[in-house]
Amino acid sequence: MPCNPRGFTLIELLVTILVVALSATALMGVFTATVSRSADPMVRVQALAIAESYLEEIQLKRFCEDMPGCAAETGGSEAGETRADFDDIQDYNALPPAHAPADQTGAVLPELADYRVTVRVQAHALGTLAASEAQRIDVRVDHPAIDPILVSVYRSRY
Repeated sequence: MPCNPRGFTLIELLVTILVVALSATALMGVFTATVSRSADPMVRVQALAIAESYLEEIQLKRFCEDMPGCAAETGGSEAGETRADFDDIQDYNALPPAHAPADQTGAVLPELADYRVTVRVQAHALGTLAASEAQRIDVRVDHPAIDPILVSVYRSRY
């Protein structure tokens, strides 16, 4: 009479459990890595929006305080000026480094408290333009969950 066993042997059962356990561990590792980084794109987009907002505000200001020579320009804000009074791009050098995002009046936006903004405006030669005729504006936005976002533009006296 032929032997027709049904079911699994103990060895086959142990090998199956081992394969399923290893597969589940690998899948959980991928799942954990994916979930932990799922908010990064949103944080990056928000950081970029903050940087672009600051750049737009700065670029709408005059190149320097007193045209045509700009001799009275200090490289920062003049005495008593606050962000609401900034009238030229160099005034933005007076913003404290790594400050929380704020609106144009200087009011801090509490919902963006995890972000930090640094603005730097400096003279920079640009092609045939002398350093006194062009400024480089750098806006850097930091957040603990992402690498810093740095957006730079040049502004010339026109």
